[in-house]
Amino acid sequence: MASKKQRSSSDKWKKKKWYKIKAPKEFKEIIIGETPAEKEQQLIGRTVELPISEIAAQKKQAPMLIKLRIDAVNAGNAETKLIGCRFDSGYLRRIVRRRKSKVDTILYVETADNKKMKLTTTAICASKTNKKKETEIRKLVAKEMAEEAKKETFENFMLNVVSGALAQKIFNSVKTIAQLQRVEVIKAHLIEGKNK
Repeated sequence: MASKKQRSSSDKWKKKKWYKIKAPKEFKEIIIGETPAEKEQQLIGRTVELPISEIAAQKKQAPMLIKLRIDAVNAGNAETKLIGCRFDSGYLRRIVRRRKSKVDTILYVETADNKKMKLTTTAICASKTNKKKETEIRKLVAKEMAEEAKKETFENFMLNVVSGALAQKIFNSVKTIAQLQRVEVIKAHLIEGKNK
């Protein structure tokens, strides 16, 4: 015979309804999964993280994870917005080899529509690089990223990040300082509320 606790848990699940989760309009609003809730308002603010490869067809797809947040519910569909992305940590370890310099830059930028973001980029040099050049790389990366952010809305800037277009632009600028293997924007996220 089921205990009161088991019955209570079962009853709660019976009350829940399943809602389809839609990708943002930038990704053609495809259905990416389902999530349960008793009330629609319980869905607002929930986040979902999934590989970019599941919703965007790109020729050279690195193992990036994107973070979506449910902002609205319409007709049984949970609608999301893109709020961040990050590279898989295992991928980063694989691309960095010994006898090479990895130059990380952490910075805050503001987009054309006044959205604030925190970004982390990494520039992987083809060989060991001296401290002076590492400083020059960080300064140039910070300058270029801030300028690119100011040109675009948050949505467009994030699309440039996840597509790799922004990393390619930074690579083309930084390669004037040192011989590079690659540049990646390894983490990006929207800053909201008290964290602004």
